[in-house]
Amino acid sequence: MDSHIEACLLQLTSITQDLPGVARGLSSEQFNWRPSPGQWSIGQCVEHLNITTERYLPVLRSAIAEARASGKLSHWPLALGLLERAFLRMLEPPVRMRAKAPKAFVATETLSPGETLSRWDRLNVELGECLRLAEGLDHRRVRVRSQFGPMSFSLAATFLILLAHDRRHIWQARQVRNAGSFPRE
Repeated sequence: MDSHIEACLLQLTSITQDLPGVARGLSSEQFNWRPSPGQWSIGQCVEHLNITTERYLPVLRSAIAEARASGKLSHWPLALGLLERAFLRMLEPPVRMRAKAPKAFVATETLSPGETLSRWDRLNVELGECLRLAEGLDHRRVRVRSQFGPMSFSLAATFLILLAHDRRHIWQARQVRNAGSFPRE
């Protein structure tokens, strides 16, 4: 397995193990509680990740299939561009710069903990499958259109950005759970 894919799969495993400590076992009230009207609940953080992954999976599958069909194969070491590295640094927690999510990526205010978390589990399994499908591709030459704006990133950067994005919002959900006024039940 190439080292980039292996590293991404390890990150995905870590993320998959991290969220349950923040979001599982909560009542509906706790899952949907918001510290203030302008902040997201734990449920909204998780659902935002679901929406994002769901939007990216078909784009990733298509880019991977096209790359395989056109023979964009390589085993060269990973190298990210300057913009990609800067974008990754911006996403990593702790959050230093807030960004407003496009409306299409904002979750509703009331979510079912069980359904939202089951969906999150399923989508992460599918993301892992996508990572495995990308084995042997030239992750630098394969471009993936961003679902957040008019730009594209390499396949390597897209995977890393999605994983950093997950860590960012799990960190955000943890901040909600650690808020002094969080309902403890």
